[in-house]
Amino acid sequence: MDSKNDRFRKGSHGMRKYAVLFTVIVMLFAFFYPQPEAKAMDPVTIAILAPIAIQVAKTMMPYVIRGMINMGKMGLKIGKQLVSILRLPLGIIQVIFLFPWGRNFSSGLRNIGHGAVAPFLCAFYCMLLPFSAFGVGL
Repeated sequence: MDSKNDRFRKGSHGMRKYAVLFTVIVMLFAFFYPQPEAKAMDPVTIAILAPIAIQVAKTMMPYVIRGMINMGKMGLKIGKQLVSILRLPLGIIQVIFLFPWGRNFSSGLRNIGHGAVAPFLCAFYCMLLPFSAFGVGL
């Protein structure tokens, strides 16, 4: 029985060695691979394209501002869910400790439910954040 475990451990160690070797080779290749060089544009080309770029920027400005406003709204939803996560411990305290002195049991259960769902809603809103620039999910 011990011989099988020893063989398994030796095999695992050998695989670990190859994984580390592979990682080091990939890192060295990525580090020493020649990087592409940036090439400057001709000043005449820049002078010709600058007025066109300014016109495009002026045309796109309302859409960019609207997208930023939409992302801000989604950011507020994410913040609300982050704060709502704290309702879970509040609900547990209400259910366990404050139950004998008042009618906090039902509100405690409600807080536990909201606090348990909040991390998942927060993750969902974080995934929707890039798409909210286009008005999705608002």
